[in-house]
Amino acid sequence: MTIKAWFNTDQQLPPGKEIFRSRRDFVLWAYTVSHGQALFRSMPGPDGLPETTVEVLFKPVDVLRIRARYHGLLIRVAPADEAERVKAACPSLTFGPGDRVFQLESQGETDHIISMAVGWHEDILPPTRRSFFSNVLASDTRWPTTPLHGADAGFGRASAADLITALRDGEDGRRVRRERYRHVYVVMTRAEDRDGSDYSGSGVFLTREDAEEAKAALAPLVADCWIETLPVAI
Repeated sequence: MTIKAWFNTDQQLPPGKEIFRSRRDFVLWAYTVSHGQALFRSMPGPDGLPETTVEVLFKPVDVLRIRARYHGLLIRVAPADEAERVKAACPSLTFGPGDRVFQLESQGETDHIISMAVGWHEDILPPTRRSFFSNVLASDTRWPTTPLHGADAGFGRASAADLITALRDGEDGRRVRRERYRHVYVVMTRAEDRDGSDYSGSGVFLTREDAEEAKAALAPLVADCWIETLPVAI
């Protein structure tokens, strides 16, 4: 069963309100500097219990004071006096009325995040879905390679050797989490005949140099030829 919530209004987020509580372990899973998003995740247990993944997303984030891992997590809106104290400790920043201080409590210690909104989602995360908050966009229908939209550090990129290993290991038919990716280069062609245009993929290459070579060989034979860069889930 899917359990999710999103909070971004004054009515939903009065000072002091507890909005999330879990006994599970959470880690900082992703952060995008371009979109100011911070994603925390609790993974399923190694023995399959619990089966679900839980994700908590803050956005847009102005201030982070967090730790790498939480053993149990409670999130509440900071009381008004505490929110004022936290914001006063950041004199170089200008906060708007929608910037809220969220307290993250775990094992008797309290961290905080200043953000406009927070939400969470619990469900079974499919192996090829990077996160519950990473969806295919109408403006870019390629498979999302990162848990969040926006610029990241690229730590999820895999080597060519990793891709070859994944292809070899995939022969046993087991489904596993796809947390990394490798870009490949697909040579596409458009041919014209009496029935109209015929689009097709002509080959997939590990390097752009190889793809350019194949494109040069095909270009004289078709109406159009180009290279698409696409991610392979690993």
